[in-house]
Amino acid sequence: MKLNTDYLLRFLAKSIFISLIFFDVAHAQWIFAARHVAGRINQMTQEDSSGNPVSQFATVIIDAPAQRVYATAVNVASQNSAISIVSQDSQNLKLKVTEGAGSASLSVVPLSEKSSEIMISATPLSQGQDLTTSSAVNSIMKICNQLNKVCRLGAN
Repeated sequence: MKLNTDYLLRFLAKSIFISLIFFDVAHAQWIFAARHVAGRINQMTQEDSSGNPVSQFATVIIDAPAQRVYATAVNVASQNSAISIVSQDSQNLKLKVTEGAGSASLSVVPLSEKSSEIMISATPLSQGQDLTTSSAVNSIMKICNQLNKVCRLGAN
């Protein structure tokens, strides 16, 4: 019986050791992937049947706490006299604004204690607006700059 117990203990120790090694590798890969996408702005434009932009969407993962990102977004919006804040929900980290004929909704999603995702949905300020200067992307860039974070447009 002693032989079986020793064998079982060695087997369990080896199994735990191998599991820890694989866990560390998987965790390191997740951190690498998260760092690779942090600051990369992804955008999408919805068009009507004539090809005119109807809605613009942009999102970015940023290495900053969600409350700080939301407070910065509110600060950026309130500093611009052309923007009117329609509603603020600091509990759910949501903000709605208008600028001229355009409107935008912002949501900040906490991903961890130190990182969050910004999502913005916006209507174009004017018909025929240049899609390379999406108001959603511009808003994210302003928030990133205020937070001293490097954000760049992704390849989409």
